[in-house]
Amino acid sequence: MSLKFSTGIKIYGLFAAFFFPMIMFAQKNDTVYLLNGDRISGEIKRYEDGLLVLKTDGMTTINIEYEKIKTFFSGKYYEIVKKTGFSYFGSIVESKTERSIGVVITNDTVTEPITDIVEITPIKNRFWKKFYGSIDLGVSYYKSTKTLQYYLNSEINYRAKKDLISLDLSLMLSDQKISDTSLISKKNDVSLNYNHFFKGKWWGGLGGKYQQNTELELESRFQLGLGAGYDIVHTNPIRFYVMGGLLVNQEKPTDSVSATTNFEGLMSLKFTWLQHRHPKIDISTYFNAFPSFSVSGRWRLEYDLVTKYEILKDLYISLTYYDNYDSKPSGGGSALNDWSVIFSIGYTF
Repeated sequence: MSLKFSTGIKIYGLFAAFFFPMIMFAQKNDTVYLLNGDRISGEIKRYEDGLLVLKTDGMTTINIEYEKIKTFFSGKYYEIVKKTGFSYFGSIVESKTERSIGVVITNDTVTEPITDIVEITPIKNRFWKKFYGSIDLGVSYYKSTKTLQYYLNSEINYRAKKDLISLDLSLMLSDQKISDTSLISKKNDVSLNYNHFFKGKWWGGLGGKYQQNTELELESRFQLGLGAGYDIVHTNPIRFYVMGGLLVNQEKPTDSVSATTNFEGLMSLKFTWLQHRHPKIDISTYFNAFPSFSVSGRWRLEYDLVTKYEILKDLYISLTYYDNYDSKPSGGGSALNDWSVIFSIGYTF
C-alpha cells in the first residue's frame, strides 16, 4: 500500500514538473480584452499612436485600435508613457475599470485610462526586437520633358529604455534628356540622430547629416548639431512638437574645390496625425528654419508634407511634397529653392 502511494506521489510529481511550467507559460501570454467581449492572446509588440500591435498565437500580427480595447494583461516589463510626458516602468494587469489598465510598479498598482497613454514600449534584452521603421520606393517619367525620376526614402529606428537612435535616408535622382545629352539632378539627405527622453515632455539629443542638392548648386553639406524639443500636444492620434538647436556645417558648392564652415541656429515645428480605423491614414508635416550666424541675412528653410494611405496590411501608397529654400546659396547661383511632388509605394516593419 505504501509502495503504491509512494509511486503515485512520484508520478504526480513528474506530471506537475512537466505540465506546471507549460501552464505558467500559458498564463504569461499577453491577453487583450475587447469591449465587444472578445479576448485575444499573443505577444504585445508595442503601443503607439493609438494602435496596439499584437503578435497572436497563430503568428499573425494585428493592429488593435485603442477605442476597441477594454483592458489587457502582460507580465513583461514595459515603459508606459502618458500624454503628460510622465513615464512608468512595470508590468500590466487587467483593470476592473473599463478602458483602463493596471500598471504594476514597486509595491503598488496604478490604474490608468487607456486614453491617457500614448506609448507602451517593451523593455527587452533581445537586440533586434527594438528595431522598427519603413521604406518607400518611387519611379516616375514625364514624357513632355523626357525626365525619369527615382526616389528612395527609408527610416530605421532603434528604441531603448529612454533613448532613440534614428537613421533616415532620402535619395532622389532625376535624369532629363535634352537632345543627345543627359541633365542629371540629385537631391540626397542622410541623417543619423540620437535622442534622450527626460521626465515630462522634454527631450534632447545630437545628430549628423549629409546633404546634396544640385538644383541649389550644393555638392555637399556635412552638418553636426545639438538640440532640445518639447511636446506641445502628444495624444493617441496627434503629436505636435517644437525644437531648437545650434548647428555647424561645412558646405562645398558644385563649382568650387574649397568648402566653407558655417554656424547656424535651428527652429523646428512638426505635426503628425493618424487615423486608426481602416483605411489607416498617416499625415505628417514639418518646417525647419536655419538662420545663419556666419553669413548676414542668410536663411535656409525646409518644408515637408507626407500623406500615407494603407492599401494592405503594412503596405501603403504615399504622396510627398517638399520645398527647400536658401536665400544666399553657397554656390552663388540664381536658383533659391527646389521643390517636388513624389508618389511612392512603401512598407512599414
